[in-house]
Amino acid sequence: MNLIGDVKDKVAVLVDDMIDTAGTITNAAKVLHAEGAREVYACATHAVLSPPATARLSSGVFQEVIITNTIPVKTEDHFPELTVLSVANLLGETIWRVYNASSVQSIL
Repeated sequence: MNLIGDVKDKVAVLVDDMIDTAGTITNAAKVLHAEGAREVYACATHAVLSPPATARLSSGVFQEVIITNTIPVKTEDHFPELTVLSVANLLGETIWRVYNASSVQSIL
Protein backbone atom coordinates (compact mmCIF):
# COMPACT_ATOMS: atom_id res chain seq x y z
CA MET A 1 0.00 0.00 0.00
CA ASN A 2 1.35 3.41 -0.98
CA LEU A 3 0.66 6.74 0.67
CA ILE A 4 0.65 9.99 -1.28
CA GLY A 5 1.19 13.10 0.80
CA ASP A 6 2.52 14.04 4.22
CA VAL A 7 0.53 12.90 7.27
CA LYS A 8 3.18 13.51 9.93
CA ASP A 9 1.53 14.96 13.06
CA LYS A 10 -1.83 15.20 11.29
CA VAL A 11 -5.26 13.71 11.89
CA ALA A 12 -6.19 11.22 9.16
CA VAL A 13 -9.75 10.27 8.22
CA LEU A 14 -10.38 7.10 6.22
CA VAL A 15 -13.76 7.02 4.45
CA ASP A 16 -15.26 3.94 2.79
CA ASP A 17 -18.67 2.77 1.72
CA MET A 18 -18.45 -0.57 3.53
CA ILE A 19 -16.38 -2.38 6.14
CA ASP A 20 -16.56 -6.16 5.84
CA THR A 21 -13.52 -7.87 7.37
CA ALA A 22 -11.76 -4.49 7.95
CA GLY A 23 -8.51 -5.74 6.42
CA THR A 24 -7.98 -2.92 3.93
CA ILE A 25 -9.00 -0.07 6.22
CA THR A 26 -6.88 -1.44 9.09
CA ASN A 27 -3.84 -1.82 6.82
CA ALA A 28 -4.34 1.76 5.62
CA ALA A 29 -4.47 2.95 9.24
CA LYS A 30 -1.23 1.12 10.03
CA VAL A 31 0.47 2.82 7.07
CA LEU A 32 -0.79 6.21 8.24
CA HIS A 33 0.54 5.60 11.76
CA ALA A 34 3.87 4.38 10.37
CA GLU A 35 4.11 7.62 8.39
CA GLY A 36 3.50 9.70 11.52
CA ALA A 37 -0.24 10.39 11.64
CA ARG A 38 -1.23 11.61 15.10
CA GLU A 39 -4.73 10.09 15.01
CA VAL A 40 -6.65 7.92 12.54
CA TYR A 41 -10.43 7.82 12.23
CA ALA A 42 -12.45 5.35 10.16
CA CYS A 43 -15.86 6.21 8.69
CA ALA A 44 -18.13 3.92 6.69
CA THR A 45 -21.76 3.80 5.66
CA HIS A 46 -22.31 0.05 5.90
CA ALA A 47 -20.66 -2.13 8.56
CA VAL A 48 -20.97 -5.80 7.62
CA LEU A 49 -18.36 -6.68 10.28
CA SER A 50 -17.53 -10.23 9.22
CA PRO A 51 -14.89 -11.88 11.42
CA PRO A 52 -12.22 -10.72 12.19
CA ALA A 53 -13.47 -7.15 11.64
CA THR A 54 -14.27 -6.35 15.27
CA ALA A 55 -10.84 -7.54 16.45
CA ARG A 56 -9.11 -5.48 13.76
CA LEU A 57 -11.13 -2.33 14.36
CA SER A 58 -10.69 -2.48 18.13
CA SER A 59 -6.95 -3.25 17.97
CA GLY A 60 -5.94 0.31 18.86
CA VAL A 61 -5.10 1.68 15.41
CA PHE A 62 -8.24 3.87 15.28
CA GLN A 63 -9.11 6.78 17.53
CA GLU A 64 -12.75 6.24 16.56
CA VAL A 65 -14.71 4.09 14.10
CA ILE A 66 -17.89 5.80 12.88
CA ILE A 67 -20.57 3.82 11.04
CA THR A 68 -24.30 4.07 10.32
CA ASN A 69 -27.01 1.67 11.36
CA THR A 70 -27.93 0.62 7.81
CA ILE A 71 -26.91 -2.88 8.94
CA PRO A 72 -27.64 -3.84 12.57
CA VAL A 73 -24.50 -4.31 14.69
CA LYS A 74 -24.63 -7.25 17.08
CA THR A 75 -24.05 -6.42 20.74
CA GLU A 76 -20.92 -8.58 20.80
CA ASP A 77 -19.47 -6.50 17.93
CA HIS A 78 -19.58 -3.24 19.90
CA PHE A 79 -16.31 -1.88 21.25
CA PRO A 80 -15.35 1.40 22.98
CA GLU A 81 -14.11 3.21 19.84
CA LEU A 82 -17.29 2.42 17.88
CA THR A 83 -19.86 5.13 17.18
CA VAL A 84 -23.07 4.14 15.38
CA LEU A 85 -25.06 6.94 13.75
CA SER A 86 -28.74 6.53 12.91
CA VAL A 87 -30.03 7.07 9.38
CA ALA A 88 -33.66 7.14 10.58
CA ASN A 89 -34.18 10.90 10.20
CA LEU A 90 -32.60 10.93 6.75
CA LEU A 91 -34.76 8.05 5.53
CA GLY A 92 -37.90 9.54 7.09
CA GLU A 93 -37.28 12.93 5.52
CA THR A 94 -36.62 11.32 2.14
CA ILE A 95 -39.84 9.29 2.27
CA TRP A 96 -41.81 12.38 3.29
CA ARG A 97 -40.35 14.43 0.42
CA VAL A 98 -41.01 11.73 -2.17
CA TYR A 99 -44.59 11.31 -0.92
CA ASN A 100 -45.16 15.08 -1.11
CA ALA A 101 -43.40 15.49 -4.49
CA SER A 102 -40.73 17.70 -2.92
CA SER A 103 -37.05 17.88 -3.76
CA VAL A 104 -34.92 15.09 -2.36
CA GLN A 105 -31.77 16.73 -3.69
CA SER A 106 -32.12 19.63 -1.24
CA ILE A 107 -31.55 17.19 1.67
CA LEU A 108 -27.93 16.85 0.60
